[in-house]
Amino acid sequence: MKKASFVSLALGVMLAIAGGFASQAQARKAPKPQAEPARPAGQVVEYAELESRVGQTVSIDTTFKTTRTGKLVKFTQPTLTLDTGTAEHPVEFTVPKETIKTITVLTPADAGTSGAKKN
Repeated sequence: MKKASFVSLALGVMLAIAGGFASQAQARKAPKPQAEPARPAGQVVEYAELESRVGQTVSIDTTFKTTRTGKLVKFTQPTLTLDTGTAEHPVEFTVPKETIKTITVLTPADAGTSGAKKN
């Protein structure tokens, strides 16, 4: 009888341990919700309106689930051209009209509203 009790106890312990491993594995596999990146402040505009916005900074969401931000340097009916580089290393990026989902013209930051206190 002692042998049967010991086997039963051992089997119970093994099942409890295996159940714990299974629940830990399931907890690791659960996808974590991703926080959406902060959206830049600005005004959503239609494609045709960009003709008068050359020189301004825009943010473009594409059908490829990417966002391109830069200075609008050229507007044509089939494409937009953005300067996405720096002053030292300008990089022009062309975005076809049919790949654009939304266009946001970014509002320029006020130079006088920095966080520094003035004496």
